[in-house]
Amino acid sequence: MTLETRRAVLSGLMMSCAMSLFFSGFFTFLALGPTQVWLMAWARGFCIGWPLGFALASCLARPFDSLAARLSGKD
Repeated sequence: MTLETRRAVLSGLMMSCAMSLFFSGFFTFLALGPTQVWLMAWARGFCIGWPLGFALASCLARPFDSLAARLSGKD
C-alpha cells in the first residue's frame, strides 16, 4: 500500500468516525433528549453509521476530489 493510499484510508476512517459520532449523537439527542435511552440509541446509531460512512467516503472520495479540483480551477 502506498503512502498516499494509506493517508486516504486513514483520513476516511477519521472523518467518517467524527461525522458518525457527531450526527448520530445530535439527531438521537433531538429525538430522545438527554436520557439513558438516548445514550443507548446513540451508541447503536454510531456502530451502524461509522462503517456505512466509511464505505460511502471511500466510494466518493475520488469523484469529489476531482470535482473540487475542477471547481477550484486546479484541474
